[in-house]
Amino acid sequence: MNKTQTKSNETAFPESPKNAVQALDSVLVHAASLNASDIHIDPSTDDILVRLRIDGAMEYAGVLPKKIHEELIARIKILSGARTDIHAVPQDGRWRAAIGDSEYNMRVSFMPTYYGENCVIRLLPTKMQGDISFSRLGFTPDHVRMIGSALSKPHGLILVTGPTGSGKTTTLRACLVVKSKEPLSIITLEDPVEYEIANTRQVHIHHQHGVTFASGLRAALRQDPDVIMVGEIRDNETAKVAVHTALTGHLVLSTLHTNSALETIPRLIDMGIDRYLIASTLRLIIAQRLVRTVCHECNALGCSFCRNTGYSGRSVIAEACEIDSEMSALIGRGEPLDSLTELAISKGFCPIQNDGMEKVEWGVTTKGEVMRVLDE
Repeated sequence: MNKTQTKSNETAFPESPKNAVQALDSVLVHAASLNASDIHIDPSTDDILVRLRIDGAMEYAGVLPKKIHEELIARIKILSGARTDIHAVPQDGRWRAAIGDSEYNMRVSFMPTYYGENCVIRLLPTKMQGDISFSRLGFTPDHVRMIGSALSKPHGLILVTGPTGSGKTTTLRACLVVKSKEPLSIITLEDPVEYEIANTRQVHIHHQHGVTFASGLRAALRQDPDVIMVGEIRDNETAKVAVHTALTGHLVLSTLHTNSALETIPRLIDMGIDRYLIASTLRLIIAQRLVRTVCHECNALGCSFCRNTGYSGRSVIAEACEIDSEMSALIGRGEPLDSLTELAISKGFCPIQNDGMEKVEWGVTTKGEVMRVLDE
């Protein structure tokens, strides 16, 4: 994306800063004011292009003078604990800071490019903003009922699936908020810890120190937990430990990368989990995406409030499948995915495409947005 293509949608920060400290402060304040999730600092031939990801979409924010690029990257590296003497290989870092009245965890990635080091900063508020109820997130009454039923069980496995950036972690947070109101021992394993949750012991995964999701989960079992949240099931080892944890009397919540709810079952089988274990432990699968919601000020026409995008905020579109005794029996027998889908539909399963189109009918979002997110 070049500047001439983006100038018409300009939302630049107030003034061109004089040095790297002022530049970074200005960019962070501007990004936080727009509830941006990510800041992209992209060097080019003549200047530094700054873009923001807002409601899942990239937007132009402004440019900074190229002469402060090295100083700016060094400033971010110092704050985030990255090495300032390394420029030719990717690095990661993190730091915590106050922006306005809010505290944020900053997760940073540095990548060498032809024009210098590129930097992406993810802004993670330490406190959950506003209402995090399931209905507020966009789940339908049927979804809320199914989630509540699964959470009421003392043990089993609840999985939330979808691509990166589909809101899986926020859905798990909403689940934990519900469970944190009960007299339970709750432990989370996260990479990184994004939001603070009351009455919950939150553990940060440190791969460089050998603390992985699998090893952290084994350690957590020695802490007498009732509920364990595993940030992501990435590999065979974590999957096996998570399933066995659910089998031995614990409620386990986690995420997985699959495109649909029922595709989770063959995915777990591919990861080496026996069918009978899946049938015995799995309680609920939610597949979800995030769609931008129609701006309430202009009803998708575009205005200053939504920066002429027509959208403001996001909502979940989802499909949820309860694993009852009939579904468990089919899984245990090794029935194909088509048979599982047929049974789910006979019990009222609503595919994510249908949920998206219902939200279009309700005026929550647009057909184009649903098609964009579902890549149709």
